[in-house]
Amino acid sequence: MSENAEAAAGVQAAAAPPGGGQVVSSDQALVGAVSSLGVSRPSTRALVTRTLVICALPVLVGLVVASTTFQGGSILPWHPIMVDLDVYRQAGRVLLEGGDIYSLPGSLPFLYPPFAALLAVPLVLTPRALVQILWTVAGVLAILAVMHRYGVRGWVLSVSGAAVIFFVEPVNQTLAFGQLGIILVALVVLDLVPGPRIFPGRRVLPEGTLTALAMAIKLTPGIFLLYLIAAPKHRAALVTAVVGAAVTLVTWAIVPTTSTDFWGRLAHGDTGLGSSIVYYTNQSVVADVMRIFGMGKSVSTAALLLAVVVAGVGVWAAVLWHRRGETAFAVTLCGVAGLLASPVSWSHHFVWVVPFALCLLGTARYPGQSTGTPLPAWFKITGWLFVGWVVAVPFKRLPNGGNVELTWNWAQNWIASMTAVLGTAVLVSSVVLARRQPRIQCGGTAPSANCGEVSRQR
Repeated sequence: MSENAEAAAGVQAAAAPPGGGQVVSSDQALVGAVSSLGVSRPSTRALVTRTLVICALPVLVGLVVASTTFQGGSILPWHPIMVDLDVYRQAGRVLLEGGDIYSLPGSLPFLYPPFAALLAVPLVLTPRALVQILWTVAGVLAILAVMHRYGVRGWVLSVSGAAVIFFVEPVNQTLAFGQLGIILVALVVLDLVPGPRIFPGRRVLPEGTLTALAMAIKLTPGIFLLYLIAAPKHRAALVTAVVGAAVTLVTWAIVPTTSTDFWGRLAHGDTGLGSSIVYYTNQSVVADVMRIFGMGKSVSTAALLLAVVVAGVGVWAAVLWHRRGETAFAVTLCGVAGLLASPVSWSHHFVWVVPFALCLLGTARYPGQSTGTPLPAWFKITGWLFVGWVVAVPFKRLPNGGNVELTWNWAQNWIASMTAVLGTAVLVSSVVLARRQPRIQCGGTAPSANCGEVSRQR
């Protein structure tokens, strides 16, 4: 056997611990094998060039989608209709002026915690067109980073990323609205899902930090704190709780009146939406219940209790799959549960269908992401029905606006509820499937890479 062949064969041996020795990741083993061949690692310049080439097509498609999806928008001259980004900038401007960010002029309210308004201040100080372009590019890079973390590489990432941006409704609508949903998903995924890094090196921030920031920007990612506690991943849970609390308290110190107003209204159950919570693109469990049974106080209470049950099932499913070593799938299920359980989840919020679809395709194979457990055909069918429904959005053909949703017949309500029905079916099926299969036992002096405990390698 030649020296090159011996070194290549040594990759497998280097990754496996002999007699209970220290676990070596496959990346570390590969680096050792490459070094023994006398081959240097790719330079930073080469990595940057490759990354730019991969991202070029998706960025171009993203700019086209962001600027031309809504009527009246154009790419040349640059004139997108990013109504949500305009709300963010308006909130930042009002905050600078000392006004009430939760009573903005116009029909669209600002619904995020005060920390999000603080982050919006730089958007005010930057020219509008530049903000729109940079925001779109950031969204495109975020969805590519999520797909990369779930195992999509090279030209496949470039082409499939462009296709996702163009065809997947939650993604293209998020870019067109100038929404931040993609960025929130990326923060959680890059924080909690082990996987390859574009640039080599250890993680800079402790696990839980990015999730805490996502939770401080919007409350929905708070479901991941429950997942980390129950998994259990005590250190990551502690980091998430401490960082989230610290960011909130610092924000309170900077804008005390605004913070008191937001958290006080939230404590009294005021979402800031009023009757628009029943608007047809709100695909949450709460919205479905209120569209069917009305907007009375007892109905609202029952809807919230049902949402809590759905969240509980989602966290249960995530924990079961985490303990099986399927970290990528676990985090994804938790993300889907958060969408269904949140009182407000517009159809373009469902960006989690992208990583969920990649889980169905089985692209996630990095150590710590997955043990390679095949999903049965019946579960894949259920999952693809959910993904297909979210992407196709058939409910958008229903009559809508002006609370006409409260007058829908049973067939219209059934169509509008299918996102939540199929999503809940996915969560319940995940619990059933996980409980039918034996749990992976993690033991020894070092945790197995298949037990979801390789965050230190990221």
